[in-house]
Amino acid sequence: LFCYIRGGIEQAMSLTEEQLKQFETEGFLVVPNVFSKEELQPVIDSINVAVDHLARDLFAAGKIKDLCENEGFYTRLSKIEEQFKGAAVLLHKRGRLPESIANLWTCDKLLNMMTQILGPEVAGHPVWNLRTKTPNNPSVTVPWHQDCAYLSAGSEQTLQPTAWVPLIDANMVNGCIQVFRKGHRKGLLCEHECCAGPSWYIMLDEDKMKQTLDPEEECDVVTCEVPMGGILLLNQLIPHRSLENLSDKIRWSIDLRWQRPSEPHGFFAAKDPILMRTAADPNYKVDWSVWGGHQSNPEWTQKEKYVDEDFNTIITGPWMQRWKITHTNHHTDKFVPGSNNGHSEWHKS
Repeated sequence: LFCYIRGGIEQAMSLTEEQLKQFETEGFLVVPNVFSKEELQPVIDSINVAVDHLARDLFAAGKIKDLCENEGFYTRLSKIEEQFKGAAVLLHKRGRLPESIANLWTCDKLLNMMTQILGPEVAGHPVWNLRTKTPNNPSVTVPWHQDCAYLSAGSEQTLQPTAWVPLIDANMVNGCIQVFRKGHRKGLLCEHECCAGPSWYIMLDEDKMKQTLDPEEECDVVTCEVPMGGILLLNQLIPHRSLENLSDKIRWSIDLRWQRPSEPHGFFAAKDPILMRTAADPNYKVDWSVWGGHQSNPEWTQKEKYVDEDFNTIITGPWMQRWKITHTNHHTDKFVPGSNNGHSEWHKS
């Protein structure tokens, strides 16, 4: 393949027929060696800036006593979390789309794959996430679920591939992803419940999942260890979960989503998908202003006054209304049925 450099990322990638077939038939695909460490470094730099800004805000507000400036990318947020429980959740909630992640999301390596899967018209789905998986933290351990269960009814029929991009070698010790192989084939969305443990995450009972999606017992659970530089592609209906991080380092990752722009996105009324590639214009450039633009790495500025909402670790959202709340916690206690509370804090696009 012809390669060239754009936005610091070498542009060339496509899936083989065998890889495409696996993604279609099994609902997931591990693709190794997509990015070099140098290509992922701008993303890591942006996250380091975000962690530093969070630390400085917490310090200025008197919430922590140590900025932990001598800690590195894989430990600093954990040390901050030791002083302020919920720091990892705050980082998951706050901020706008960094330029480095926007560049990754729209690089030809990923868009070429999405064109193979979706066709010539490709849009970015508004839901993207920075996963702040600090060690031994149940609030950031995600139970069995199907991604489209977080969206409005009917959108599960829209093909919405996700690329899960770890920023460390992801393995069973630090909390990689497990998938229920072929669990998407029936095209069914299982009944989920809300919410798991101390988190805002919906959950899918494993026995019910198997009874609903695999009565013939043809599916199995696969542990997807993904080296840094690789990605995990997921169908929107494939059940998956993350294991607990039992290591001493943060298992950082980001997840990005795409779909055809003409199909239902399920993101309620919060935000529409953004066009990223179109056959009508081979040189099309993404208009990020549709989502309010993206940020480079700005300097930290201390606020004149900090209020409790600046450090609110509660996350709520419309999925709490769609699915039965069978387990209450401090997140569900703050959810107001029929309200918009949750839309603005659920994503960062």
